[in-house]
Amino acid sequence: MNLSHLLQATPTWVFILFAVLLALGLRRLRTGVQSLVRVWAVPAIFIAWGLYGLVVHLGAAPTNLLHWIAGAAVGGVLGLWSLDPAALAFDHQRRLVRQPGSALPLLRNLGIFGAHYVLQVFAATHPQLRDSAMGWDLVVSGFSAGYFVGWAARFLAGQRRAPQTDLASA
Repeated sequence: MNLSHLLQATPTWVFILFAVLLALGLRRLRTGVQSLVRVWAVPAIFIAWGLYGLVVHLGAAPTNLLHWIAGAAVGGVLGLWSLDPAALAFDHQRRLVRQPGSALPLLRNLGIFGAHYVLQVFAATHPQLRDSAMGWDLVVSGFSAGYFVGWAARFLAGQRRAPQTDLASA
């Protein structure tokens, strides 16, 4: 299967999701102030996607849950490590947060997306290795959910401890 056929066989929603994740990641390259609702958009997408991967593949093989848990454990540790709550400033009254610019969100978003895409394409084009590809896809799904659960724990801890900062003019 050549690249042209691959792209034609890819559902439209995949391109839309890629564009959204790319735009959100590019936006995070610069320090900026965002509403808490917007900050939680990407974690919500990836946690839901990670859980969806588990639900869809759970019954296929007994080891599937173990693959997902392994990915979630690694992702959770990296998610905890990825955020420095002291670098955030919170306007609790307006429900805003200032986050420093970073390439990590862009690389993380596209890395997880790319891993899912490549594994799904591999499974579709190599049916004899489908189970193996789906096992690795479950690791990626677990990693995705675990990473953002770890990130969320650090974010919420930082939000609770942070003093009020007026971000209205930022």
